[in-house]
Amino acid sequence: MNPKIVPLGIKGLDQIFGGGFRKGSLIVVAGNPGVGKTVFSASWLYHGALDLNEPGVYVSFAESRESFIENMRNFGYDFERLEAERKFQFLDLFTVKGEGISDVFNWILDRIYSLKAKRLVIDSFSAVAQAFKRPIDMRSFIHTILSKVLRKAECTTLLILEVPYGEEKIGYGIEEFLADVVILLQRKEYDGVIVRELSILKNRWSEITRPKYVFTLKNGFQVLMPLSTMSKRHPIAKYAVIPHRKDYFSTGVKDLDDYLGRRIRGGGYNLLEIESDVAFPIERLICPFACNFLNQGHGVVILPPQGMSARTIRETFTLFVDRKFHENLVITDYKGREESGIILLEGRSLEEDMKKIWSVISELREKTGKSVLSIMGFDTMEYNYGEREALKILGEDVALIRNNRDIRLNVIRPLIHVADELAALSDVYLRIEMLHDTLFIRGIKPKTPLLNIGFEMDERHFKIKLTPVI
Repeated sequence: MNPKIVPLGIKGLDQIFGGGFRKGSLIVVAGNPGVGKTVFSASWLYHGALDLNEPGVYVSFAESRESFIENMRNFGYDFERLEAERKFQFLDLFTVKGEGISDVFNWILDRIYSLKAKRLVIDSFSAVAQAFKRPIDMRSFIHTILSKVLRKAECTTLLILEVPYGEEKIGYGIEEFLADVVILLQRKEYDGVIVRELSILKNRWSEITRPKYVFTLKNGFQVLMPLSTMSKRHPIAKYAVIPHRKDYFSTGVKDLDDYLGRRIRGGGYNLLEIESDVAFPIERLICPFACNFLNQGHGVVILPPQGMSARTIRETFTLFVDRKFHENLVITDYKGREESGIILLEGRSLEEDMKKIWSVISELREKTGKSVLSIMGFDTMEYNYGEREALKILGEDVALIRNNRDIRLNVIRPLIHVADELAALSDVYLRIEMLHDTLFIRGIKPKTPLLNIGFEMDERHFKIKLTPVI
């Protein structure tokens, strides 16, 4: 690794910036009030001091030390501990007059050298800029103090710039000339939910191949990594079994259970919509749900959604299911050949084929003595039989699920004609979508925040981890 590059310590950002920032560099972080600039800066200082033994100084022209310490504690940052270890110092400054700005910064520099600080945050430079009558004086000051002096001390400096609401201009010209990196943080609304967006406007050290990312303030500042950085290969370790309860069933993803408020119940008719731009294997998205039922002795019947084959599903899912439950997985399909665990449908009459599917469901219910999970690709149904035939069977299909206290998950792509009817009938409606090449799931019914889909593995089990954008 380049000795001149120091990791940021912020989850996701080191990978984006090729390992971190260069020592002594000047970083500008801009954004509207409340967007996450302080949390970004505090996270950078905190992890630098705690993990990399790089002491840091936080200069604030607006917030008191007590307020800062308390607010950052909510994100898991214990700055009082770092103060006690002489790895952090908070400098609380009020608005300064033009004639005193040099004296103030000389005092700040003295604190930096005394602490042997390697990281400096100025929050916000917008307050400092007001002390200068002419822009040229401000640029000269920055060039002398921040650029020359701090680079020599190899103290990386992060300037926070406030962007008023409604303004498009983000700075005072410094980002165009002196800054090595310019980052813009924004908080936007996306289809009724909140999205936090990080944009890289300038990076002196490398080409900006991907300018936008999604970030969250959950458990501190972290950038949610794009799908292209994740492996699409299925893991070898099994999913941990999450026990069903008397009054609800688990999706196999604990985080999702918590956000849904235990809404997956017997007799539930549910919908999973997968947006057309999601370039991720569908079987990996539904596998935890199905396997959690199979490993607890339930029957599972699947009509593959478009883009999946019966054989792929069977070969994939049985890797994660105890052998004694393999016979409880039945897949119906319109093509291929009938073999163990795969039943072929004729494809001439949806009504007749649904009778066959329901016969299989009934047999599994009788065999296991438990509710059966059926995962139906309604996009496959509509493609094979047309919209009218798919609509015809909806009423009876819903009634059979509810009356028998089984569980249904219908899977669709958004362009099918019966999507609105399925959404209206569903107890739980989930959508999987991409934003800036990052994979999310969110609840439309009940409503949830955007939940980033990540994957974790411990010594024994593989699991899906959901991180909310907050």
